[in-house]
Amino acid sequence: MNIFLAKLGLLIALPVFLIFQTDLPEPGRADAEYNLGMGSQPEIAIDQNGTVRIVYGVKNGDQRDLYFVSSNDGGKSFSKPTQLGSFSKMGLGMGRGPQITTTNDYTVVTVGDHHGDLFAMRLSNSDNQWSAPVKINDADTTAKEALSGLGAGKGNDVYTVWLDTRLGNNNLYGSLSEDGGLTWEKNQLIYQGEQKGICDCCKPSVSFDQNGSMYVMFRNKLDGARNMYLISSKDNGKHFGKAQKLGTGDFMIDGCPMDGGDLAADENGRVTTVWRRQLEVYVAEPEKPEVKLGVGRTPVILQTGKGPAIAWQQDGAIQFRATDGQKAVSIGKGQYPKLAMMADKKTSLCVFERDGQILVKPIVL
Repeated sequence: MNIFLAKLGLLIALPVFLIFQTDLPEPGRADAEYNLGMGSQPEIAIDQNGTVRIVYGVKNGDQRDLYFVSSNDGGKSFSKPTQLGSFSKMGLGMGRGPQITTTNDYTVVTVGDHHGDLFAMRLSNSDNQWSAPVKINDADTTAKEALSGLGAGKGNDVYTVWLDTRLGNNNLYGSLSEDGGLTWEKNQLIYQGEQKGICDCCKPSVSFDQNGSMYVMFRNKLDGARNMYLISSKDNGKHFGKAQKLGTGDFMIDGCPMDGGDLAADENGRVTTVWRRQLEVYVAEPEKPEVKLGVGRTPVILQTGKGPAIAWQQDGAIQFRATDGQKAVSIGKGQYPKLAMMADKKTSLCVFERDGQILVKPIVL
């Protein structure tokens, strides 16, 4: 009798165990998406309180309108879109578009136009008020490609990098703001191309680690190759080290790939980069061989406590590789993905374009 009851108990317990296992969230699982409406080139940031903020552009005849939305419930619902401004010839498409990041006290947005100027505005997180736009480039009309990157350091430090023509060709410039984007320091030449500038149409990117070191990635132009390079600074951009090539292969192309990739640094200062070569997407750390992720373009990376999560576009769909490094999964039709980590540290938000609309989708890390 006792043996029979023991076997019966095992049979009863087994389905419960299986149900428990099935209910565990799988890395890469995407939940219901939220449509923000018409727009292009979205960028996303989530502050230390978990508030989600997204900026994007909307074409309006000859004008380009800059819009902003936010969410206080982890992306389940969003505020009504707010127009932050209208910019003639604002860069939109192929990595061109507004940038956004958050500091201790502010949300900072930058936007470039094809007139050649780069502007910044900041949102005070305490009173929810936006500042008027201020120009970042201190030489007029030198940022005509409207390709820039933006990153936040310690306190209210933010740094932006962009392609600049003041030396006759596109070279890599940057500027620091210590007050959350309200004022900007003198522009700095970060890297001057050795052979008539750097790659002309690939977006640069910038990231800080927790110790305050800054890393900038850009696509160079040397001896017929358009390879990705990394350069770093330990003093908020006052001085930069030597630029180093990423990966061991070469991207031989007589033209611009128009794809700048992305980078992120973890709490130990370990930098991981993702970028495209030919029609393939790679992940690489400095001074290490690159690892192929798959076919595609426009990769982005999110650094988490478990490692990097990566998304990219392949054949009109968004691919996502979770932090476990296993096979990528498709989260649906779309292009130009961007990632940000939610307050629970277990989920990311992916914002992307689809058929002229802006979509937001949570993904399990």
